[in-house]
Amino acid sequence: MKYWRNSIMSNIDNMTTGNIITDKETGTRYRIIYVSVKNIVLCEMDITKFVLISMSYMQLVDFIQEHNFTISDDKGLVFDENNLSENIKTKYIRNRDMMNEIVAAYGPTFLGLSGKKPKKRLYEILEKYNCSSSTFWRLCVKYFQSGMKTYTLVDGKTWSNVKGKELKRNVKSGKHSEYVESGIVVNDKVREQFEDALNHYKKGRAKSFRSAFDWMNYKYYSETKIINGATTVGLMPESQRPTYNQFYYYCSKHITEQEKDLIKTSAAEQRNNKRLLTSDSLHGVYGPGDMVEIDACEADVSLVSSADSNKTIGRPIVYFMIDVYTRAIIAMSVAFDNNSILGVTNLFLNLADNKKEYCSRFGMGFDDDAIWPSNIKPRRVRVDRGSEFKSKEFIRICNELGIELQIVSGASGSLKGVVEQSFHQMHSRQNEHLEDNGLIEKRYDSNHHKEATLNIEQYTKMVINFVLMHNQQYDKTYPLTKEMMDKRIQPIPAALWAYGAQKIAPSRIPDKDQYLYTLMTPIKAKLSRRGISYNGLWYLPKDDKKLTKDMFRAGTKKVPFEARMDKRSVNDIYYIRNGNLMKASLNEMITGNADFADLTEKEWNDYRKGKSQLDAKGRIQNEDLSAFNYSVNQEIVESAQKNTYSDKKNMRVTRELEKQKVSRENNIAQRLQDEDTKVLPEKPNPKPKRKPKSFQEAIEMYFD
Repeated sequence: MKYWRNSIMSNIDNMTTGNIITDKETGTRYRIIYVSVKNIVLCEMDITKFVLISMSYMQLVDFIQEHNFTISDDKGLVFDENNLSENIKTKYIRNRDMMNEIVAAYGPTFLGLSGKKPKKRLYEILEKYNCSSSTFWRLCVKYFQSGMKTYTLVDGKTWSNVKGKELKRNVKSGKHSEYVESGIVVNDKVREQFEDALNHYKKGRAKSFRSAFDWMNYKYYSETKIINGATTVGLMPESQRPTYNQFYYYCSKHITEQEKDLIKTSAAEQRNNKRLLTSDSLHGVYGPGDMVEIDACEADVSLVSSADSNKTIGRPIVYFMIDVYTRAIIAMSVAFDNNSILGVTNLFLNLADNKKEYCSRFGMGFDDDAIWPSNIKPRRVRVDRGSEFKSKEFIRICNELGIELQIVSGASGSLKGVVEQSFHQMHSRQNEHLEDNGLIEKRYDSNHHKEATLNIEQYTKMVINFVLMHNQQYDKTYPLTKEMMDKRIQPIPAALWAYGAQKIAPSRIPDKDQYLYTLMTPIKAKLSRRGISYNGLWYLPKDDKKLTKDMFRAGTKKVPFEARMDKRSVNDIYYIRNGNLMKASLNEMITGNADFADLTEKEWNDYRKGKSQLDAKGRIQNEDLSAFNYSVNQEIVESAQKNTYSDKKNMRVTRELEKQKVSRENNIAQRLQDEDTKVLPEKPNPKPKRKPKSFQEAIEMYFD
């Protein structure tokens, strides 16, 4: 009896999630889904409803000790998801991911799932996974009643063989033909053939269900026949092969309309072409400058170098900023920076430019300011998922300027159709003139690089010409409002701007210094007693006494210094001092600094790379020299080796003798003699040397 009670207590101590609690009186079973030192949550089993019961831990312990409840365990099914069919595996992964989010949202007690209280988060998850409420609750009941075992999230038919309940059919299901015996029983083997044919359908845009069905018949249900003495391939009788309806029914259950669209087009085409057009580009746009669209395109022309017109340099990159409300192009940029933050900031610099002055640089002009507005700060900007628009730098610029950034889906040009259409119009206006002058044509024999004649300044002039025309062009597709119609406002960008600006004035750039400072790139500079250093260059301001004191205090240390740089020029860096924009220029008194003036940062970095390459080659050369130097030294030392120690007696006398010998050998007279007539003195026969007895005697012997 004592042993039996200890066994009960051992079971209670080991009670955990997944255990089954059975009411001995009623036979009702409950699954433990949550255990803590205070509370336990049970899920009632063997019913079709989701019922949770919460009780205290000690209450359940009392029930067990009084022999009213028993504790047991069971084992679930073990499976390898990689062995599931593609369709069942897809559904399983969806169910698993969905249930993981449910567990994260409502765990660990899951009491929030029961009862009639609002379950907003639950229905958000169901909508995300496109799962109906009825399907979820069926899964939920099985999942929690099993102790949250994942096999319950797999289609139940998968386990029919495991459970010994294989579904067998002897007769074809569905409607039977009144005239011929057709079709076969669809078993696992046939379903594999259907799946193979469905995968064949998915491999090409030109394939159809009918062609996939024919492919399956040819592969699995064809036989060789001899007709009129000739061998041919024919299909097996209809009663021995599946019908098209059976195949089509299988496909309809294993592929959605959305998947079909994706297979036959592409993800981008599907999203762009199939989306509902429930509004237009003006929806939610309230006036000039409220919303702009930005995009870039490679122009359909190859240009030549401004320095050498015989050198082709390829296609320029054109950026446009278009006001959505008026369709006016309010900023443009022509450069060679593709997918680059420099290209975008070029556009924002032009946004702040005085457009009349800008046009005059290219020998062009206009009168009415509404034709090309200047100094505008948009409230919102709509862009695609280009790398420059997703960059941290562009996001920083928008945040600092107080511009709301809206990023549309990639490859969805219709979501920013205003700016996309402007590029088409630009090319259509230019291409006639560019033919045989560098026009890039989509032909294998296009000679645009050889035919290129325009440089970037000339092509920029063509783009300006288009902008001025575009902003004055009548747009019959523009949706005029009733008020516009009453006031006889023409759908011309410049006229629409003048009309809209009277109702809602566009935001202006309040402080140009601040605006330009925002467009500069933050850099990690250092301050020391030599000045401000960045990227191997040194800068020094002219009139900033406070900075001079900071330099003195820094001493030999390099103190972090907040500054910004326009990467189009390494001449200057900029910083803020007491609310003023300060400039520090290259310190020409430091050797080498002035040589790199007027370079872009890219050009300076290329020089630094060249220096690094020289350093790398120099390091290799020095290593070779060092090794040779070592070997020569070693050889010299080895040649001087001897078997006895040197005598250190009378070292002063011996040193003096050696000193005078070296002096004689290094005299000037022998250097003055002509190399052709120089006669080397004959060496006299050496006298037998005797060992001096004193230093004085050694001196006398030397001079003798």
